[in-house]
Amino acid sequence: MLQVSRVLGSYNAELARSGNSQLGGREFNGRPSLTAIDHWCKSRHRRGDGTPFRPKGHRVALLARSVAAIEKLADEIGGLAIPCNVADEPAVRQAVHKSATEFGGIGIIINNAGLLDPATRILDTEPGDWTRNIEVNLFGPLYVLRHAVPFLPKGGVVINVSSGAAANPLVGWSAYCASKAGLSILTRVLVIEESDARGIRVYGFLPGLVDSDMQAFNRANRINEVGNLKRDALRPAAEPAQIMYFLCSPEAADLNGQIVNARDGVVRARAGVPVLGDAV
Repeated sequence: MLQVSRVLGSYNAELARSGNSQLGGREFNGRPSLTAIDHWCKSRHRRGDGTPFRPKGHRVALLARSVAAIEKLADEIGGLAIPCNVADEPAVRQAVHKSATEFGGIGIIINNAGLLDPATRILDTEPGDWTRNIEVNLFGPLYVLRHAVPFLPKGGVVINVSSGAAANPLVGWSAYCASKAGLSILTRVLVIEESDARGIRVYGFLPGLVDSDMQAFNRANRINEVGNLKRDALRPAAEPAQIMYFLCSPEAADLNGQIVNARDGVVRARAGVPVLGDAV
């Protein structure tokens, strides 16, 4: 399952297209993956980002507040488009159960929900806008985990997509930084509570700076230094998608419990992604 709500629907769409039988069969006993993708997916999918994969084994459920945002992608990959606001727990529960019933189970959860707004300084931020960010970026993943993890078989995978902003304060991003920091520690708690107990693998993932609608927003508003980055300095969406795909495979089992950085040279090499010149 890939759950998304903010970020870079670009690689949300990439990963949704990347289902492959190598991730099913053996380890998940044929269980399908469930992927939830938000409204960002629509605009990024229209841009036609390439991907090295095509769906062969996993069936994918796509979640968005508006089903129109994901219908095209669902048609392309033979997936299931379900309207769902990830900040609404009853709606998430219904969507998860519908997906599990339709597909016969859930093998992979990828929590990629996210919202950047409000992109304002703390003293200028409306508390209601801040609350909305936390509801989407932190409570959304919590709701998905709460209702989807019980469906995971032994060998199932959880990937919670956080951000470098979780550990790096940025002007105007108080809600985003705080919510992603919360998701990172939520991931670490899930590891100690459920990984060994259920025989599942749990990862945090830092996708890095990706060419996405979020970055277009940053360039337009320039509230902090991230907005000064030129588009050609950003990584293509296919790269984090391919790394997440790798994390879902048995070959990444030794990384279980870690927060994986998409810039890590060793990880990139193992995932078949070009290593960056300044990669760690």
